[in-house]
Amino acid sequence: MKRDRKRNNHLTLRSTALLTFLAALLTSILLTVALFSIAGRSVYLNIAAGELREDAGLLAEEAYKFMNGEITEESFRFMLRSTESRAVILNGLSEPVELIKTGKPDFPGEQPGERPKDGDMGMKNDEILPFLKREYPSVSEEKVIARDKQKGIIAAAPILGADGEKLGAVFLIREMSDISSASRSLIVVLAVSALAVGAFMTIPLYFLSRWMTRPLANLTSAAAELSSGNYEKRVEPEGSNEVRELGSAFNTLAENLKVTIGELTVERNRLRAILDGLGEGIIGFDAAGSVIRINNSATRLLGISDGDPIPENLLDFVKTVLETGEGRTESFASGERVIRVNAAAIEEEKGRLAGAVALLMDVTEAERLEQTRRDYVANVSHELRTPLASIRGIADMLNDGLVRDEDAKMRYYGYILKESIRLSTLINDLLELSRLQSGGIALQKRPMELYELILDVADRMREPAAERGMTVDLLVPEGKYPAFGNPDRVEQVLVTLMDNAVKHGEEGNISVGLNERGGRWVISVTNPADIDGKDLDHLFERFFKADKAHSSEGTGLGLAIAEEVLDLLGESISADYSDGIIRFEFTVLQKQ
Repeated sequence: MKRDRKRNNHLTLRSTALLTFLAALLTSILLTVALFSIAGRSVYLNIAAGELREDAGLLAEEAYKFMNGEITEESFRFMLRSTESRAVILNGLSEPVELIKTGKPDFPGEQPGERPKDGDMGMKNDEILPFLKREYPSVSEEKVIARDKQKGIIAAAPILGADGEKLGAVFLIREMSDISSASRSLIVVLAVSALAVGAFMTIPLYFLSRWMTRPLANLTSAAAELSSGNYEKRVEPEGSNEVRELGSAFNTLAENLKVTIGELTVERNRLRAILDGLGEGIIGFDAAGSVIRINNSATRLLGISDGDPIPENLLDFVKTVLETGEGRTESFASGERVIRVNAAAIEEEKGRLAGAVALLMDVTEAERLEQTRRDYVANVSHELRTPLASIRGIADMLNDGLVRDEDAKMRYYGYILKESIRLSTLINDLLELSRLQSGGIALQKRPMELYELILDVADRMREPAAERGMTVDLLVPEGKYPAFGNPDRVEQVLVTLMDNAVKHGEEGNISVGLNERGGRWVISVTNPADIDGKDLDHLFERFFKADKAHSSEGTGLGLAIAEEVLDLLGESISADYSDGIIRFEFTVLQKQ
């Protein structure tokens, strides 16, 4: 649309060429007419003078024939009438026979014709004949005796007899008004002819301009298509040599541009694939702070869709970088994620800021790990401090001799032994969990029988359960339940779950079951319990205890160790709580 308006506001190349040709033609016509008007009068005066001198000579010969009786009077009169100039004939006696401007002679015996008017040759009537009589003696040959640009021309020729005797003279007078009239007529004819030629030349000039401009129009159209992305467009070189060379140069340019654009497209796609494949988010900004490129990871980290605006706090952060020109690092919350943003300004060669780029990294897990590390250190410190404080307190009393009774001493020694065992168990569990998580333990799998294993663990846990008012119910029918796993580790997990039920469960029945599901055995431990539903997702975390005071038995590492063991075996464990009953389930692969 813009190109059409531009074309309407400016002449096309074809119109320009045609108008240039017409202007040149019109200028040449006007110059020709002007030059002829200026210099043509002198040229025409010379031509008219030569013609008048020849006419005077011919008329002198005819006058001799008339005088000698060779032609009749009527013929000679007709000849005089046919001349365009005024004729004056003087005989040897200087008696003039005058002619009017129409060429009619005034002979003796005839009615006199129209006499010369005043103003001929700038002379009065009574001055013309005296002037001619004065010039008569010098007329010995055809010649021009007077020529003036303002007055006119007088040519003379002698009338010679057979013996060369001068019998008279013929004078032809052509006034400048007659010459000017003829000159103007010639100029008009010249102008009309030139205009006719110009009109006639318009058609070939039009086709010539089309021939000259068609290759340029094709080049213009091809350039427009090239600029719109059609890099396959080529032109056929035609026209003049220069235009042909221009067409060839255009085709070379188009081919080179196609190759260059292709290479740039490949590089752009490669760069886009690299950026989209990065786990970190990348956002490019222009100098005004508008987003010019954002990869998939950035949209995922920010929780937005492609085309959605980025968060205002991040945009303000980047604008600060653009204003200061200095890189900055800051963390932002995006939903449940923690995003760390490193932004740096991009400078051009002259130091002017061209934009900025921001690198987004999801540090949620790192923050979570750091928080876990802090919690882990705090929990370990707490778990270690409690038994150590008990041991130190009792040892101080015994060392200071505050306990003298032997029974009391033995009781305190028992406390020290119990806390030492608790401390040893905690350290062993920590080492066990550390080895499991570091991958330092390789668990070998082999065929095993589940019924005997479950039965043995259930029997061992009946006495501790009875001490707490609980019973153990084995809901597994006697039979063969072949499996493929690590018997020692499966037994460790089952003991952990039942020990957890005894120590932290409510009074009631502890049920142990076995079911089949999807090619695996599912071992379950169910017991009454009173826990908060929101604690269910944290049961397998290290040092987690539903008892926030950590006053209950256990180190809080049993379930975490059980989960790590099953993970190394390629199995899974889960917990479910409903209506005061908690149910733990873990899987064991059936025999292959």
